[in-house]
Amino acid sequence: MKSTDKLAKNFTFGELTTTSRKELAAKNAAEAVDFLDAGKALAAMLQAVRDHFGKPVKVHSGFRGRTLNAAVGGAETSQHLTFQAADFHVEGVELVDVFDWIRKSSGLAFGQVILEGASPDKPTWIHLSLGEPWRPAAKCRQALRYDGKRYSSAG
Repeated sequence: MKSTDKLAKNFTFGELTTTSRKELAAKNAAEAVDFLDAGKALAAMLQAVRDHFGKPVKVHSGFRGRTLNAAVGGAETSQHLTFQAADFHVEGVELVDVFDWIRKSSGLAFGQVILEGASPDKPTWIHLSLGEPWRPAAKCRQALRYDGKRYSSAG
């Protein structure tokens, strides 16, 4: 699959598999091909976010193969490993506005939506993962906040 191949109207394969770890980029993209069905479903969810806000969605992290996931300290059970999660922000839109829309009124079948980031005082991205059938129903529709140390329910 080429990096320019579309997974959704505004999202390419390369955009959802890229990494700043250039030495792992080719391996990461090659591993992602095995999970294209999930990648397309994830891209469709991100497309819905873009369509609603009418602004570009900047993906920080999408698919992460095992090597890349370990290199960045990702969880061993991360949905990023199976192309089922992305960390992103919408350019020019407050994160909390995007977070609230996804969890309260979007109708998206998400597994988790988490307001998180590198700073405990100010979140820097949203983590969005696929829900059913990719994730058990009991673990779907989880809306959480991460303060840099612990997760808490967003209510």
